[in-house]
Formats: sequence, C-alpha cells, structure tokens
Amino acid sequence: MADPYPGEPRMRAIGRTEAGRYVFLVFMFRTISNQTRLRPISARYMHQKEIDHYEQ
Repeated sequence: MADPYPGEPRMRAIGRTEAGRYVFLVFMFRTISNQTRLRPISARYMHQKEIDHYEQ
C-alpha cells in the first residue's frame, strides 16, 4: 500500500514502559491549524533479538 503522506517523514523511537518492557514506536508530526501534533503510526513490544541489538 502506498504511503498517503509521502512528504511527511516518519520518526522512530525506542522506550521502556514502567514495567520495564521495551517498546518500538513509529510516529509523525503533523501541523493542523497552526498546532503541531503527534500522530502515532505503530507501537509494539520489541522482540528479544531487537533488544539485544539495541543494548549493544
């Protein structure tokens, strides 16, 4: 499926929940009515292989 907003770059972030689980996020910033908003695309828990790679 083609990206409906190809001119808006997607950002990626890795974080940890309060319980200590790693989370991978994909989001983009959008400006609507002169306000910058965060639009989440995807959020998921990371696999152990990804965590091992990230921690190196």
